Amino acid sequence: MNFIGKERFRSGISIFIFILILILSSFTVNAQESGVPEIAPINPDFISRNIERVNELNVEVLTTDGHGLGLIPSPLDLSHLKGQHASILGAPIVGYPTSYDLRTLGKVTPVRDQGNCGSCWSFATYGSMESILLLAETWDFSENNLKNTHGFDYGHCYGGDAYMSTAYLARWSGPILEADDPYNPNSNVSPTGLTTKKHLQETLIIPDRTNSLDNDNIKQAVMTYGGLYTTMYWNDSYYNLTNKAYYYNGSNYANHAVTIVGWDDNFDRTRFSPVPPGNGAFIIKNSWGTAWGENGYFYISYYDTIVGSGNTAFNSAEATANYSNVYQYDPLGWTSSIGYTGSNTAWFSNIFTATANEQLSAVSFYTASVNSSYEIYIYTGVTSTPTNGSLIGTKTGAISLPGYHTISFNPSVTLTSGQKFSVVVKLTTPGFNYPVPIEYPFAGYSSQATAGAGQSFVSSNGIGWSDITTFFTNTNVCVKAFIRTCTDNDGDGYGNPASASCAHPELDCNDSNTNIHPGATETCNNIDDD
Repeated sequence: MNFIGKERFRSGISIFIFILILILSSFTVNAQESGVPEIAPINPDFISRNIERVNELNVEVLTTDGHGLGLIPSPLDLSHLKGQHASILGAPIVGYPTSYDLRTLGKVTPVRDQGNCGSCWSFATYGSMESILLLAETWDFSENNLKNTHGFDYGHCYGGDAYMSTAYLARWSGPILEADDPYNPNSNVSPTGLTTKKHLQETLIIPDRTNSLDNDNIKQAVMTYGGLYTTMYWNDSYYNLTNKAYYYNGSNYANHAVTIVGWDDNFDRTRFSPVPPGNGAFIIKNSWGTAWGENGYFYISYYDTIVGSGNTAFNSAEATANYSNVYQYDPLGWTSSIGYTGSNTAWFSNIFTATANEQLSAVSFYTASVNSSYEIYIYTGVTSTPTNGSLIGTKTGAISLPGYHTISFNPSVTLTSGQKFSVVVKLTTPGFNYPVPIEYPFAGYSSQATAGAGQSFVSSNGIGWSDITTFFTNTNVCVKAFIRTCTDNDGDGYGNPASASCAHPELDCNDSNTNIHPGATETCNNIDDD
């Protein structure tokens, strides 16, 4: 195994990390005393990884034959999800087959090669997304663009995680076609002005396994959606080259991301070295080229102690015509969470300013629990706080799986150019007392995060609101608003509902009602006179 030796990550950062941990710990105590929001605990693997690097300890980044790794633990600690099953994916599939292989169903794209670059996480991301889009659509997305333009503190080959991928995709920076930005492990620059080919509107976090046979979540996700991003710990010593089989039984944190594409309950345990307690293996698509393993694939024992963690399905990549614009303050996405002492419910909001006469058609945010419930409120004409305007739209519901979610409004909510509007979310996350997803500037990870006063607000009860920057510098809540811009040829202030840009005829008619678009000249025949 090769290592990075004496790599200086950033001068003085190790001291800063320890100070940061102390600050966050003391802040939690003070929060309990004063009633201000508390920040969630940091993933201990993230802390360990950074301390190792800044203190010039040996960190595995390459295999002995020069293949890159690159999975770095996220600061998010979602350990509370481990082993959860209830209502996760709807009714369980009865009697999973003893073996299942997406390759035989045409549900995988070709194996790629990351070279000696720490970009496995980008290949596992698109291993999932491209698989889920099959068979209806066939794509080859650019891992190069993802590794080069993710926007986080890490260099292009330093590493990453699924949350970095989600942030990049959710802000519509990608996916980009491979043909437009071909993979080059030595490149840290990508062309600008490339066309995004899909809009990611959902990722699903599949809870980690509790034991070696706790595999139903993974099996159902693979059968329901397709390829599943997962993490593992790679060390050459645990790989049986002859049988293309891997089994690790230690406690190191994950250092490699791959894609689960199937399983075999009867895969003989004697094909692993060392030998695990029982049979069974996941079928894994790797990113080390087709000359490696079994044409680029290998098997990981069910009894491996790390695989099946960090599972993510990049589930909903929609056509880019779905929305014309997105309002957002969180280009780096979900890096931490906050909440109020003893409660798994909190309120959070962003205030935006409409740049055109348009329709607010959807809202997105992150959830950190199984079976979360939400209430969404849209206000217009707001000034200093999110709820001091006119309430013009509401939506309630529940979300089975944690992850990133987009909630549609039908009918859409009409916005006027120059108008301030707020998206208010009340979120309940069972078993987790930090419901509010935030973009927080962690040193060495997301330090480029910025925020201004008057953008993001939090509340314990939906009545008394506080600007989040009074508690956390350069921090925003993770709420996006998705827009359809309407064509308005006759200048009445409202778009043509028959057009693809604003297909809601019920919003642009009924002249006889002075409360609905007063002064408009439309009639309720589903045709605008634009």
